[in-house]
Amino acid sequence: MERFDGILLCTDLDDTLLTRDKRVSEKNVNALRYFMDNGGMFTFATGRVPRGAKLVRKYIEPNAPMVCANGAAIYDFKTGKFLWSLKLDKGINDVIGYVYEHFPSAGVEASSEDTVYFCRTNRIVEEHKHLEKFPDMYIDYQNLPERILKVIFMVEENELDAFKSLIRGTSFPERYSFIQSSPWYYELLPKNASKGAGLKKLKELTGARFSVAMGDNENDLSLMTGADLGIAVANAADCVKRAAGYITENDNNHDAVFEVISKLRGGDIKIVNKHIG
Repeated sequence: MERFDGILLCTDLDDTLLTRDKRVSEKNVNALRYFMDNGGMFTFATGRVPRGAKLVRKYIEPNAPMVCANGAAIYDFKTGKFLWSLKLDKGINDVIGYVYEHFPSAGVEASSEDTVYFCRTNRIVEEHKHLEKFPDMYIDYQNLPERILKVIFMVEENELDAFKSLIRGTSFPERYSFIQSSPWYYELLPKNASKGAGLKKLKELTGARFSVAMGDNENDLSLMTGADLGIAVANAADCVKRAAGYITENDNNHDAVFEVISKLRGGDIKIVNKHIG
């Protein structure tokens, strides 16, 4: 039996696995390779869709399917297919139309399984498109295809609280899930979609006996409770740290994933499955 047999490790990407300049450190890469070479299952639990994970995969290739779109889907890199997904219905047009009317500065980006669409652009949308090297798929929101996984509303950081208040003042949260995934992003997801729910489904699909999840932001809160062990990196938001079972000493810029794998190997982090018995 290998040292990490049956252990599923899922890490958030931005500000958890990735450094400030969007790299995976050499120590983290080597630790993850060691983890996988010794029986562990590793993957991402991310708000990104598969196309958006391409740049990360040049550093490290997971050996387990990815929880993506903030828990709306599970994608298998080996087969190039989705193993499971939730979809938004055409009622999202009502949400987007409402935002167009009441918050004209908000950019709007929508993702299907294989394409990222730009419905209304602003500075943040264009920066995201450039960073991820997405093609110029501009489209009227009323012409979006079916099978949309998620929609991101993008506003300036000082506008985000006002935008969240706008959405909370409607009936839309009764029909859909909304989650903040960065200081500029507020995401519209299928009802009950979350990274934590996606992780539980992935654990079932892989047959893992124990799940470890690492995160930093509000959209990682469900990971902390959905995993057998939720780990907040040192730079995580306070709400994530409060929900975590362990907080790393190091932040995302100083090899937090290496720290976790080292402590799993040494027994400083214990494997006790809270979802059994």
